[in-house]
Amino acid sequence: MLNRLSCIALFSSVLIGCGGGSSSSEPTEVNASINVSNSVTVVEKASVTITASASPADGTFNWQVISGPALEGFPQQTNEVTITAPDVKTDSVITLQVDYRAPNDKTASDTVVINVTSENQLPVAVVTQTEPAALPAKYPDTVKLSAKDSTDPDSNGAIVSYQWQQLSGPTLTLSDLTQSEISFTHPLLLQSQTARFSLTLVDDEGGEAGTEFSMTLESTDTPVIAEAGDEQSVVEFDTVTLDASKSVSVSGNYTCTWNQEDSGSVTLSISDPTSCKTTFLAPDVDSSIETKFKVTVKDPLNLVNDDEVTITINPKALGLLNDSGMESCFSNTALISCNDDTFIAQDGDMGRDSVASYLDKTGTGRVAFDFTKLNEFADELPDTETTFSCVRDNVSGLIWEVKEANTGTLPNTSVREGKNHYTWYLTTDGTAQDGSITGSANTTCPSNLHCGIQSLIDDVNASNFCGGSNWRLPTYMELLSIIDFGRSDGLQLLDPVFFPNTPSESFLNHVYYWTTQTSVDGRSLTQAFILDMLTGNDLAYPKNNTAYVRLVRTP
Repeated sequence: MLNRLSCIALFSSVLIGCGGGSSSSEPTEVNASINVSNSVTVVEKASVTITASASPADGTFNWQVISGPALEGFPQQTNEVTITAPDVKTDSVITLQVDYRAPNDKTASDTVVINVTSENQLPVAVVTQTEPAALPAKYPDTVKLSAKDSTDPDSNGAIVSYQWQQLSGPTLTLSDLTQSEISFTHPLLLQSQTARFSLTLVDDEGGEAGTEFSMTLESTDTPVIAEAGDEQSVVEFDTVTLDASKSVSVSGNYTCTWNQEDSGSVTLSISDPTSCKTTFLAPDVDSSIETKFKVTVKDPLNLVNDDEVTITINPKALGLLNDSGMESCFSNTALISCNDDTFIAQDGDMGRDSVASYLDKTGTGRVAFDFTKLNEFADELPDTETTFSCVRDNVSGLIWEVKEANTGTLPNTSVREGKNHYTWYLTTDGTAQDGSITGSANTTCPSNLHCGIQSLIDDVNASNFCGGSNWRLPTYMELLSIIDFGRSDGLQLLDPVFFPNTPSESFLNHVYYWTTQTSVDGRSLTQAFILDMLTGNDLAYPKNNTAYVRLVRTP
């Protein structure tokens, strides 16, 4: 028996290692031995064959990977194996172990190291224009360039970074230059220009490759484009902004001039007609109106373009009743400016009184109140007239009785004298309403029938006072609507310019006026609401007591 195994020479890429042992004397039983080469170097995806020699012959082989990247087809049971080096990102080492079992069941093992050299293939850069769908692109199309068709030839490779750059052409505002796609808005151009871009790719093994892409950006027929902004629907008294700042010109510079094209029923004052962004105050309107504004945009080359915008002005929802008359606002301790962010939503901030200075009144009145004086035939009188019989509230449309001056001592007074007072007595179709109480005749009023409210209503209607015979007692809300809580003279809350001859005080320092509202408070309908013209407070008041009366009618 040989003391050392012979090495077998291999050609091409077949490699065999030598090894073994020796003995000073021939044993009675031969040990198994196996030899392979110590190491092999191969490029990724290339093939190599490795052969093991073993003794005694006719045993079985078993190859397996014990470290490094996995190999297809293992384990294997032959003395010669052919492997294909895996695709690796960096140089890698694979260790194979071969085990041999001899016919006499003796075993031996050996290992071989396979050095796999990484060989990266560079990415392939491809640029395509994917938007707009209809070519050629023109202002103001969104242009999109894509590198998504770029590839990495390595089967397990990937592109990990993109870097775009504009090399030449007009100034463009590009989206993120590190993404697979970039986009920009086609610029406004007086002449067609070529835009040139570069794209650099890096793959997951650090390989870098690039390409360039060029495209023609077309000129436009209109080198200045005016943009007057979107149509607007606003409310009267709003501050409306006209904005042409989205206009464009090939030079990037331009001036603006605004004009009201269609005044309709109103002519508006633009704060600065030569500013691209300007304002106007929406006027007082009785119904919705439309008006148009034209902006003329001119660039330094005297190239001009126009555009129009339509503004719809709607009435403010101010209601059919007057506001409270409070135009002032307050903190916890002092008078402050309205619209203060700390003390918000005050009466002076909202409603008709907050826009009183903008209201287009039919008559006159403090803050948002709007009254017209009428004579005994309901004809309108000048605002300066001091002798009048009735007052029309131009907000609610109601016509109010104006009391006569004091002429005598009760009951020797005139029918409509201001200091006459009555019990709550009303009839409907000749039938007294629930809880009505007739006051004694010729006591607190000059009536020979009774001093209930109905006696006054009947007398005034019989006279066709101020051209009407439908006079009645006002509701709670109607009477409240003529109270001016903003009056600061401390005398009364009815404006004496329009409601003269109101008693200064009575009824325990109050000036109580009846309303039609019965108080439903479990008292068998025996009380009705009154309003105090000194304080503005209301009170459920017994109907058998007396209070003042101010009649009202609809036109």
